[in-house]
Amino acid sequence: MSEAKAAGTPYLIHAYEHKAYPIPADHPLSIGRETACDITVNEVAVSRHHAEIRQEGDAFVLHPVGSTTTVMNSMPVLAPQPLHEGSTFLVGSMKFIFTRERLPVAMKIATPVDRPATVDGRRPTLTFPGQPNAPEIQQPSSGLKMMPLVLAAVVVIVGGAAYWALSLR
Repeated sequence: MSEAKAAGTPYLIHAYEHKAYPIPADHPLSIGRETACDITVNEVAVSRHHAEIRQEGDAFVLHPVGSTTTVMNSMPVLAPQPLHEGSTFLVGSMKFIFTRERLPVAMKIATPVDRPATVDGRRPTLTFPGQPNAPEIQQPSSGLKMMPLVLAAVVVIVGGAAYWALSLR
């Protein structure tokens, strides 16, 4: 099959989520731990901005942009690698497959989501309780109800240990 005929909609399939991510023509598809990435992989071994899939002419190329390793064909990707039909690579423990062909049955197509606003184009804005203009987080009240029971148990244990220590004399 020629490249011109195989030029269907390009997808990156997340093998474990059974989800297909369409690769946009106007910007790179980003993969990483950062919530602003198109595909978020929540693993410590994954860089915040780990890899990108970029369209270069009619081809799609995997660019490793993070400080941790992306693996393709059991080899670390150290430079941009062209993706071919069925190319498979790992980001952390997550397996991704590139395709331009018809998607498997029951494959869910991911829809773009609005990403959180970022401070410097990379990190999401974090707010904590007590900060000015931060929404207060409500804590469950069940922990406060248990406090007298825990305190009573500690008093009984300490008192029993003291009584036992004094009775040995």
